[in-house]
Amino acid sequence: MRKTTSYGSHNAEMSSDDNNSNDYLVVDGTQVAAQISNPANEDEVGYTTSIAQKIKSHTQEQGADNTPTTLKLLTFNTWGLKYVSKFRKERLRAIADKLAGLDTGVPLKEEQTFTGSSFDSQNETLDYDVVALQEIWCQEDWDYLVMRTKQIYPFQRWFSSGILTGPGLAILSKIPIEETFLYRFPVNGRPSAFWRGDWYVGKSLSVTILQSTSKDSKICLMNSHMHAPYAAQGDAAYYCHRSCQSWDISKMIKLYREAGYYVILVGDLNSKPGTLPYRFMTTEGGLTDSWELYHTRADGSSTSHSLQEIETMKTIDQIKYGGCTCDSTLNTWRASRLPTEACRLDYALVDGLKFQALSCGVAFTERIPSIGSYSDHFAYTVTLQLVSPDQPLQMGPMTPKFKDEELTHMLSLNRLKNYDDMLYVLNDYFETAYWQKRWRITHFFASVVFLVIMVIITTFTSNRAGWSSVLILLASCVVAITGLTNGFIGFLFGQKEIRALKEVEQEVRDSKQGLQLRMHMDKVLS
Repeated sequence: MRKTTSYGSHNAEMSSDDNNSNDYLVVDGTQVAAQISNPANEDEVGYTTSIAQKIKSHTQEQGADNTPTTLKLLTFNTWGLKYVSKFRKERLRAIADKLAGLDTGVPLKEEQTFTGSSFDSQNETLDYDVVALQEIWCQEDWDYLVMRTKQIYPFQRWFSSGILTGPGLAILSKIPIEETFLYRFPVNGRPSAFWRGDWYVGKSLSVTILQSTSKDSKICLMNSHMHAPYAAQGDAAYYCHRSCQSWDISKMIKLYREAGYYVILVGDLNSKPGTLPYRFMTTEGGLTDSWELYHTRADGSSTSHSLQEIETMKTIDQIKYGGCTCDSTLNTWRASRLPTEACRLDYALVDGLKFQALSCGVAFTERIPSIGSYSDHFAYTVTLQLVSPDQPLQMGPMTPKFKDEELTHMLSLNRLKNYDDMLYVLNDYFETAYWQKRWRITHFFASVVFLVIMVIITTFTSNRAGWSSVLILLASCVVAITGLTNGFIGFLFGQKEIRALKEVEQEVRDSKQGLQLRMHMDKVLS
């Protein structure tokens, strides 16, 4: 039995399977709501039937052509590590409750006397169209999020591909999800750093296409949580890994932009403004930082603050004027950090030719009573206005202030610098990668030699000192386990990582060569 509801140019049908008595919602022939195993439950049936009403209401608000004119986003790293994150269950439930409209958080004291900001979290409305989450790694946390927010966000997606857990990426949306895709980064930490976990969760880029009745304004929402830095410099900084990941992201961005999508990249990108990973996603990918987009005047000048200026600000100013979402001393889980460590790591990067930023700011700065901050990060929210293809552009960071050829030349020079920087980073890390591979393989063969020697020694000592055989056996077990583990990592992972790095190196060299050739041809033709 089917009950049809029309919204825009789509049909939403309430379908009932006579064989198993399950109800579900079908939109244009696609099931978009989970099946309900107990149709006698009026709340669940009411939830399912209300989805079509929400779709219709949302579509009517979009305009005559059913295209959304504004889009409010939230990106939030929820710190959902099982067994590691403090008060994980309580915090995740508080986040879900707040997204569902139940806010029990206590505002920061500093905010109560602070005025003049372009964004006030105390007056923040939680009417987000799309919520992008990172570090959702526990099934029970995701189940609770869906249960609490399904009336507001009927379309959800939790990406689960990974070795031990998934990448922790999730989407809650009021807008129907048309299709999804997950791209796993080939360069993503090392299995030997098991206590860090980046390699085991499978850091990735999720791609979510939001449904639109207009072919000219399909929204492509990318969500990512890039490899974390565990030191400012050196091997533990994993700078090369994030640079490779951002290189891959820039390729994905360009593919979808060239296909005509309205591209948005959100997430905890673990990269400060101006760094090579950040430049790849902006200069190479063609996206603009929505924070910078909002803080750009009509004449093209910027009111945003540099990293050096942010370091000298008061802590509350770092949030209000600097947009700092990470390592703020006002976050109870980062209270021991220095004020100069506060930074922006959570972003919404958008196509500056297709979006205008109406408002933006830091969110979820309140504290849960008797627990602390919602997460070790603050959230970031932005309200965007979609620019139709025939709508004239206002001045912004991506709007040319020079002649087209001058702007193109400047961008080309910036891209060439990025390529050179990337090649330097790769060459520097190759030494580490080869060294890691060599010493692990050496450890494996040394372990084999050690075990052979121990067997020989045991034949001489077993009759004279029997207890020594036990010690030799224990030592041999430790050597065998560690040697075999390093052998696998060295032979298998070490070679895989080096080949992946060489592939990125060749891609960068190809792009550099192609750009240089294009610049030469432009110079000759001019």
